[in-house]
Amino acid sequence: MPLLKRASKRRGTRLYVVSDFHASDPAWRKLLNAVRMNIYKADAVLYAGDLTGKAMVPIVAVGDRYEASLLGQRRVARTEEELAALERDVASLGYYAFRTTKEEVDALGGDQAKLDALFSKEIRARVTRWLDLAAERLDGTGVPLVLIPGNDDPYDIDEPLAASQYCTNADGAVIDIPGDLQVIGLGKSSPTPWQTPREVSEDAFRQEIYSLADQARDPKRTIFLIHCPPYGSGLDTAPVLDQNLRLQASAGDLMRGPVGSTGVLEAVQQVRPLLSLHGHIHESGGEKKIGPTLCVNPGSEAGSGIVRGYLIDVSADGVERSFRVEG
Repeated sequence: MPLLKRASKRRGTRLYVVSDFHASDPAWRKLLNAVRMNIYKADAVLYAGDLTGKAMVPIVAVGDRYEASLLGQRRVARTEEELAALERDVASLGYYAFRTTKEEVDALGGDQAKLDALFSKEIRARVTRWLDLAAERLDGTGVPLVLIPGNDDPYDIDEPLAASQYCTNADGAVIDIPGDLQVIGLGKSSPTPWQTPREVSEDAFRQEIYSLADQARDPKRTIFLIHCPPYGSGLDTAPVLDQNLRLQASAGDLMRGPVGSTGVLEAVQQVRPLLSLHGHIHESGGEKKIGPTLCVNPGSEAGSGIVRGYLIDVSADGVERSFRVEG
């Protein structure tokens, strides 16, 4: 029994950190099931941004069947069961399926406003469904799920995030979590080549972090939950792109970097929080110490249905241990 008591005391508060699911239904369901079934014995879940997907897939009615193009392959559904399976496959990849006709697809292609409105509708519906599922699966567990949007997430999702009955949106806020810890959340990023919705200048980024940090009780019990990783941390090494911003698969060295935020780096160095948790660069999962601060990026393979995460044990003395998990 004494050994069990010492182990429990040493563990303190266990944080489960994930990021960048990009609308992958299997990834979100796996996360919720892991928490509901207490697989990792987590006391809180922290999600570091990018909830939404980047593409829609029209499933076109053609006579007595439906057709779609998915990952370059023609898919045909002839029954409701096959159609439902096709829609699940689309959602698994983090895309949005919608049933339509060839005439509607042609009309949408020529009307950007209608296309944007449909995309917004699908994005909001998926996020709302995820939040409702979290409330259904996690109610009664006592495990809070604190999240932020990411730079790829349109502001359209802020309303359903605010209306969630279970999840807490920490973007631009200081949130208390178990273990006498406070989370400072920011879903923004420094500028990228893609001009995504939540990009800001480095100066604005840095000042917003400082403003929030001034509201926290104690840096040694403060956690940065910031989508963009610190510049040069090794958590921000991105793939090489060609002039069309596509992956440069023929390059001798497929990775370049750093592409993180200098504003985040300076804030980590100056504030010296206990933890700094990030996402954004899917290929750069790992951890790095910057001064006394442990910085973590869980990485992401959500499009393949794999949930990558980190478990971090925090005691009254600080971070006791951290390790990767995936499934």
